[in-house]
Amino acid sequence: MTTQRVAEWAEQFGRNGYVMLSGVLSPDETEELRQGVEEAHRHPCPTGNPTQFHRHQMFRRGPAFEGMLDREPAVDVAETVLGDNCHIIANNTILTRPNSGIDRWHVDETVIVPVPEGVTLDPRMNMPCYVMTALYYLNDVPMEVGPTQIVPGSHRSGRFPPEHEKDLAWEGRSYVSMVAKVGDCLLLNGQTWHRGATNLSDACRYVLQVTYGRRFISQRFHPYINVQIPTQIFERASPRRRRLLGMHPHGPYG
Repeated sequence: MTTQRVAEWAEQFGRNGYVMLSGVLSPDETEELRQGVEEAHRHPCPTGNPTQFHRHQMFRRGPAFEGMLDREPAVDVAETVLGDNCHIIANNTILTRPNSGIDRWHVDETVIVPVPEGVTLDPRMNMPCYVMTALYYLNDVPMEVGPTQIVPGSHRSGRFPPEHEKDLAWEGRSYVSMVAKVGDCLLLNGQTWHRGATNLSDACRYVLQVTYGRRFISQRFHPYINVQIPTQIFERASPRRRRLLGMHPHGPYG
């Protein structure tokens, strides 16, 4: 992947709060990953999280999932936006069954850079990005399956989404639906207003997420302290993947 192409994607991401990469995964890769996601969801989440949608730390489930941590070109865009010392803060799945969905408009966790009501960010300024999630679609996601929906540019609002959907627009831009093909990858700034639309089909929607954070953003590996990553994962990892898993050199705080 050329440096210029990665820079173009990073620029689109900074402007819109997301960018879609088409055909990142091959059919064989998506089939293997989808089967792994299905297997993960046959059992309760080992972290104790009761949610029906998620399973966590998927990199523990074998080389196919380990390889997604540093999968190009998503990791190249993440390093361009977040710095080449960024790391993985989460590696989850979302399995959306028929008649369900994470369909509440939201930003991830909280508004990181609040902007006062009545104030807009100077157009000469970029809204800082601290976290980027790569969403890999492991099956086709037409409208009836419940696509990811996004309000472009809303990462620059510095606000939570409005309570009423009729007000759901930012600087004249309403939401768009990320209709996707199997193997596509959506890079999303979690500060962008988004949701997963309700799945109105008879099929499931399978998504694998790899979430990257800046060096100073803590990793979200439950139980958050005393987490031990299996030795064999590090033994077969490249230097880049080891750093993504959190093996950093000393920094200003230790």
